[in-house]
Amino acid sequence: MIDPLSGATAFATIVQLLAIYRQERGARKDLDHRDFIEWLEQHRHEEIKELITHTYHLQSQVDDLLRQDHAVILRKLDEVNQIAASILARLDEFSAVAEIVVPSLGLSLQTMGLLRLLARSKTGRFILMSEDQFAVDSAFFQPADAKFFHDDVTALVALNVVTVDHTGRGELILRLNRRGAQLASMLPPPSEEEPNFVLPE
Repeated sequence: MIDPLSGATAFATIVQLLAIYRQERGARKDLDHRDFIEWLEQHRHEEIKELITHTYHLQSQVDDLLRQDHAVILRKLDEVNQIAASILARLDEFSAVAEIVVPSLGLSLQTMGLLRLLARSKTGRFILMSEDQFAVDSAFFQPADAKFFHDDVTALVALNVVTVDHTGRGELILRLNRRGAQLASMLPPPSEEEPNFVLPE
């Protein structure tokens, strides 16, 4: 059985290679795992080739991915890469590299705090009452850094970790989705520098 660390590394590598492969093959409709395996062999990715060759269910999953619409699958693969990069950007060991390679992908400490608050809440729902006040589980909060709060909310929407709705009065509602809950569970522990959301005076 593959260990969790090796499995996570293999998954990340397969995602990256599938993205490159789809870009090279364009919008062709006749792609399957056999063609992908041949491509892996040509590019000397022997370990990934062997993993797919000897894992039947993985072959069928690769086939399912390759049957998806070209533009859709590339967009989804890019979303996976953005989430992975966002997490790595917040880990001390990788943050310096992430800031150089993908400086726009790091989640702010306040954005991560907001995502954690949603994940811990009973309803998973955030209602924006004003530019500097919001409600979660009927409790009212203020962001510690109000001037960048709009950026934090926008980041959550852009990452597709929340769904957007509105109250009958037109107030913005953000609802945590499954992807957001998964990302929240993968975030590193809060640091001492991370701002807290506070109840208004």
